Amino acid sequence: MAENTHLETFPANKLEALAMLYMQHQNLSGLTPEQVLDKYQDAYAKMRNHERVKGQVQY
Repeated sequence: MAENTHLETFPANKLEALAMLYMQHQNLSGLTPEQVLDKYQDAYAKMRNHERVKGQVQY
């Protein structure tokens, strides 16, 4: 009997890895967990948007 196993890993892609790398170099002292999450999501979104825009530019 075959079983389907789905494993999720972090980081799942280069943008998650880069956002975490960015976060590791930030001063997070004094931030709440919610603020840290917001900061990570903001970094990830900026990178994703930059990549989208860059993909539309012809070199």
